[in-house]
Amino acid sequence: MKKLFYISALILFFSFFISCKKDKVITSPNAKLTFSQDSILFDTVFTNIGSTTKLFRVHNRNNGKVNISSIRLARGNASFYRLNVDGVPGKSFSNIEIAAQDSMYIFVEVTIDPNNQLNPFIYRDSILFDLNGNEQHFDLIAFGQNAYYHMPNQKIIFNSTSALYYEVEPCGAVWKNDKPHLIYGYAVVDSTCTLTIQAGAKIYLHNSGGIWVYRYGTIQVNGTSGLPVTFQGDRLEQEYIDVPGQWDRIWINEGGTNNLINYAIIKNGYIGVHAGTGAFDGVGSVIYSSASKSLTLKNTIIQNCSYAGILGHFYNITGGDNVVVNCGQHLLEFDYGGNYSFYQCTFANYWNQSNNSQASNARTTPSFYFNNYYNGNQMDSLSLLFGNCIMDGSLAEEFQFDTIAGTALGKEHLKFDHCALKTGNLSPNTAPTYTCQVSHNNLNMSFNSPSTYDFSIPNNSAAWGAGSSSSNGGYFNDIKGNSFAIPNPNMGAYGQ
Repeated sequence: MKKLFYISALILFFSFFISCKKDKVITSPNAKLTFSQDSILFDTVFTNIGSTTKLFRVHNRNNGKVNISSIRLARGNASFYRLNVDGVPGKSFSNIEIAAQDSMYIFVEVTIDPNNQLNPFIYRDSILFDLNGNEQHFDLIAFGQNAYYHMPNQKIIFNSTSALYYEVEPCGAVWKNDKPHLIYGYAVVDSTCTLTIQAGAKIYLHNSGGIWVYRYGTIQVNGTSGLPVTFQGDRLEQEYIDVPGQWDRIWINEGGTNNLINYAIIKNGYIGVHAGTGAFDGVGSVIYSSASKSLTLKNTIIQNCSYAGILGHFYNITGGDNVVVNCGQHLLEFDYGGNYSFYQCTFANYWNQSNNSQASNARTTPSFYFNNYYNGNQMDSLSLLFGNCIMDGSLAEEFQFDTIAGTALGKEHLKFDHCALKTGNLSPNTAPTYTCQVSHNNLNMSFNSPSTYDFSIPNNSAAWGAGSSSSNGGYFNDIKGNSFAIPNPNMGAYGQ
């Protein structure tokens, strides 16, 4: 009996000790809170003044009680959001305790008038938690204006840490211009289907989002000079106006022959336009060389992409009056062969942004990179034709031809006709050979303001009047709709 008494007393002592330890408030700055999720997205489509409520849990996974000195909205009393903490409504709270290994619910409500055009398109705030001198935040996101919302409802799982989220658009979908379009994840145009985008439509893409035109699908971007179609990230605050890599790309697979992008502004993505197979489609090493594939790209501005302006993988792209400028690695990257022809285009790279793939702001990769092989095997021929184009940049050498040993590009495949080239190595007498046709190397382009993306040229530019009417590919008006001079138009996309 005496032994049983001592065991019971010992159990009671340890129970009391553990209980006291859990009741003790932890004051260590190492103590942290955890949350049931990392943010809340209010994805309700508001049609009138909208109000909705969501909740999340705050966990104290420490072995002692914590005292949260402050819970508050970052925007303060002006915030559209409201909180309810432990049954008490408000926008700020003090001295909230959570027992060891316990949690509490926080309810969040938002009321927004979506028809108020003064509201930001995306309305963001944060809940700030002050614990033992450290601040943690929980993000809140809601739509501040009416829009067409393209939200992912399917996913492709690549591995345990990587997946692609997407929504398949209705076959024959027409994206109107009466409200903005917001894309989370990928908006997918399915096989044999067509997506038409009206003139003046504004497309906003959330982080890593994009448009994916699957095999044998078609995209028609029908902008006009006065009403271009705009593709950009969904962060519209002033500090994001010139941040590259905010979204992924417009990606067009093989099979379609009527793909058109006309009068578009594509900016601040990772890649502007990617035509061909790629890492996301699951085809691995397969390149569909027998499939038809074509894109017409004209009157379009592509700027400030963190990787490339136009990426072609064994594709047929033709176009004119395009301005592709200031990208982190390449303006044009054409891989595995293909056929590419451009007229009256301005390609100029004076990139000065930071880039996740580079240690500094300095760009070291050439603006124009071309190859004709895949996995060590030569693909079909690489055919390049540029007429009345400016191909310029801040490096001394802006061209790289990566062709497999024993192959060369003959004159019938490579032609620069009345173009300005920034190169120290490329000439009519060196491999790969090209037809010069009065092209010039290393001329002073004298762009008006490259740092603000104004790549029009003054009349003292070397490209002024240096083109030829026989080399314009049928583009008689510039990107602004002004007639080019005859018989000597400017090189590039801007006329006189």
